[in-house]
Amino acid sequence: MVKRDGAETRRERITEIARFIQAAFQKKKENGESEELSLSKMVSTMMFLKGLTKDTVMEYLEVIQGMEQIELDVVNDKIRKPKV
Repeated sequence: MVKRDGAETRRERITEIARFIQAAFQKKKENGESEELSLSKMVSTMMFLKGLTKDTVMEYLEVIQGMEQIELDVVNDKIRKPKV
């Protein structure tokens, strides 16, 4: 069995969540809906699918936001695509 370090696992989880969010944006775009996602629903979904805590999911979302892939609006409970 290959032992992975924590940084590699963390990087993989962040990448998986980013891909999941981008796929959700694409699906909304194809359906002609606004490209906004519910932050609370996304956090709950990631908690369920990945077995992560709310704090960990939020930390990962903040990393993804720092890479300018999303914009988090905690006050209005939204995840948006960044404006180009």
